Amino acid sequence: MADKATLNKLLEANNYVISRKQLSEKNYSGQQIKKYLKDNILIILDKGIYGSPNHLEDPYYVIQKRLKKGIISLNSALYLYGLSDRVPDKIDLTFPAGYKNASLKEQISAHQQILKLYKLGITTIQTLQGNTVKIYSLDRTMAEILRPQNHVDPEIVNKAFKQYLKQKEKNIAKLMYFAKAFRTTSKVLNYIDVLM
Repeated sequence: MADKATLNKLLEANNYVISRKQLSEKNYSGQQIKKYLKDNILIILDKGIYGSPNHLEDPYYVIQKRLKKGIISLNSALYLYGLSDRVPDKIDLTFPAGYKNASLKEQISAHQQILKLYKLGITTIQTLQGNTVKIYSLDRTMAEILRPQNHVDPEIVNKAFKQYLKQKEKNIAKLMYFAKAFRTTSKVLNYIDVLM
């Protein structure tokens, strides 16, 4: 039954972010959704994505809910891993090569990767709001930020490597594996030599 109580339970079960498709699957009509928007029970977070007005928006979760093939990468990944204190202007998302989506927005910095590299090192992380998002592993991110075509600020790279190399969880073997895949081995070795 599509009522307000069911809607609240549905929102709670989905971290207060829900898609139009999910609402339709639970028999909410377009008219009901419009009414909930008018009554401020729902708010529009993005095209086809709704949320609760009583909860903080999570831009990483919302954009990944809409662009499911996008994996959080580069500056955005460094920020979520706590290796950068600079909040990215745009969310870095990596897509498989050839991926086209008219809904790529101004808040996104879209990157494309050949399928073999796109699938390499995908994991999940909790955002500050507690939502789970897909992200590239820390070791992959550290190797990938050194690629010139990614245009990561050298100051951010230096700070990130200093913090990464101090962590107990660092995995130099995995870092070198990803460095070989992204052809950044000499740059990674240079950082390790200088900072360790």
